[in-house]
Amino acid sequence: DLVGRMAGMLGRVLGANIAVELKLDPAAGAARADAAQLEVAVINLAANARDAMPKGGTLTIATSEAVISAEDAEKIPEASPGRHVLIAVSDTGIGMAREVVERAFEPFFTTKPIGAGTGLGLSSVYGFVAQSGGHIRLESEPGRGTTVKLYLPSAERATAAAAPAGAPMVR
Repeated sequence: DLVGRMAGMLGRVLGANIAVELKLDPAAGAARADAAQLEVAVINLAANARDAMPKGGTLTIATSEAVISAEDAEKIPEASPGRHVLIAVSDTGIGMAREVVERAFEPFFTTKPIGAGTGLGLSSVYGFVAQSGGHIRLESEPGRGTTVKLYLPSAERATAAAAPAGAPMVR
């Protein structure tokens, strides 16, 4: 629900040469996360996408349910098994080299010219997702765009350790 309500605002933030496409799966359910922080995270990801598409393109935001098995969670140190709400933010931009992907979540790391970026956008998104009990994945390739996947604990998940106590549900 929150991502769907953001579509109009994102269109204004991104400008006329970037199309916003939503693929929202109502079966994804609710995530246990702070709504305001999730909004800021999506805005940060959209702003990065805008900068990666100087000649225009498409920003796609998709939601779905993701179930992480215990076996898969062992392979991804920050992942926990169980049901998650997956929010994938994809762009058709310039993409990133492997070296950039490896450093993208570091505080103050930026590929922008001096004075044009703080290097805090992706690190703050990373921090929000970790604080929510989830994990984040970044997939990018030069010339093929970027996808950032936020795995947030499902509010329906029965695991007590899924999110900090008292965290609100976001639909």
